[in-house]
Amino acid sequence: MLESLREKFLVVGLVSLLLNLIGCSSNPVITPADRSLSPKQTATASTLPEQNLQWGGIVIAVSNLAESSEVEILAYPLDEQGRPMRQSTSIGRFIASQPGYLEAGDYPSGRLVTATGRIAEIRAGQVGEAAYDFPVMLCEQLALWPEQRESRSKPRIRFGFGASSGGSSYGGIGIGFGF
Repeated sequence: MLESLREKFLVVGLVSLLLNLIGCSSNPVITPADRSLSPKQTATASTLPEQNLQWGGIVIAVSNLAESSEVEILAYPLDEQGRPMRQSTSIGRFIASQPGYLEAGDYPSGRLVTATGRIAEIRAGQVGEAAYDFPVMLCEQLALWPEQRESRSKPRIRFGFGASSGGSSYGGIGIGFGF
């Protein structure tokens, strides 16, 4: 009886683990590129860089044109995985140009993206009432990061006691951690 109870707990534990793993979003695979120049530096440079650059940030707006789509991005430094570090200070704005159609609903304002490509031009534009020069990147890769759930600052620790009946009496003490 004790063996079958252990087997049941093992099966329940494995199923729970698999369901948790299936529910996790995976991060995009980012192709490395030069991160040494910021959008601000590129916008004021006398010549356009020839190498592929990699920038990321939060989506401000998406515009669909006849042959391409453009994503205005408020740039932030990238971590070692290429994910924008939103808690850092902004390093400028840029426009990521992608051939074809991008569904604006898939790239809502506030979502994190990382773009890799070459700078085609510096385009005069506006941010509110202010004039702004936007580097325009022709994207080879535009990666949308999965939304992160807010993490708790403290783990939840629970204590439980159990008993059962049915001819015999069993009890137990358990500690659980909630994530």
